[in-house]
Amino acid sequence: MSADLEIAKRFGDLVAKQDYEGARALLTDEARAAHTPEQLREAVEAMTGYAPGPIREVSVMEEFVVREWPGKQPCDVAVAYVALNGDRFSEAVNVTIVQAGGDWRIRRLEWGRP
Repeated sequence: MSADLEIAKRFGDLVAKQDYEGARALLTDEARAAHTPEQLREAVEAMTGYAPGPIREVSVMEEFVVREWPGKQPCDVAVAYVALNGDRFSEAVNVTIVQAGGDWRIRRLEWGRP
């Protein structure tokens, strides 16, 4: 897995562990201002509420990574689909990955399957 996609995997792993503060730390400053740990938790619960339970598997779907798209900003590197699977649900979060100051960060979150 490429270095830029590792942050997407780490984000998914932290969400699966319910470490929303840790997941939030991977966001850009602007995204952190828009997403509190509580809001991240609420987004996951809303997405998986039809079949509550823990996230058991996190996968970055490399075949669905997009590197060019309309509206791409200069610091944007990729949009990655991160599958979040539990015993009775299969959901996801799309993350927009940026390179900021030499670090990989997540600029945008889109919860749920398309």
